[in-house]
Amino acid sequence: MAAAAGAPARSLPAPARHESERRPVGAPQRRPGTGAAPAPRRRLQSLPARLIVFGVLLAVLAVGRVTLSFAVVQKNLQTDAVTGQYRALDGQNQQLAETAAGLSSALAVRNVAVKKYHLIVSPWVQFITVRANRAATPTGQ
Repeated sequence: MAAAAGAPARSLPAPARHESERRPVGAPQRRPGTGAAPAPRRRLQSLPARLIVFGVLLAVLAVGRVTLSFAVVQKNLQTDAVTGQYRALDGQNQQLAETAAGLSSALAVRNVAVKKYHLIVSPWVQFITVRANRAATPTGQ
């Protein structure tokens, strides 16, 4: 031991390890007698739970998207049906307007009066002209 005071310190060789005790390069060191590290085990236990939660949320979003798309398609079909009814009614209105315009002519009115209401048309026509007389004007002027 006295010789060791002036001589450089020598290191002792590492104890030999069995094949099963060797660890890969870069792996964390284990403390003797502690077994596996607890942090990775916790991560592995919570990973499936997180995956399940993620999957459920993803499924809920997908169902919501499909439901929204279905509602939009239904509203488009209803809008198309209303548009078709509008066009049909517009066409009927135009036909009725043409019919009303045709019936409002004097000849059409005369034909309806003769056929439907059995109007008898006189063979001779007299026109009477009435002139304004002075008695119709206010007195005192």
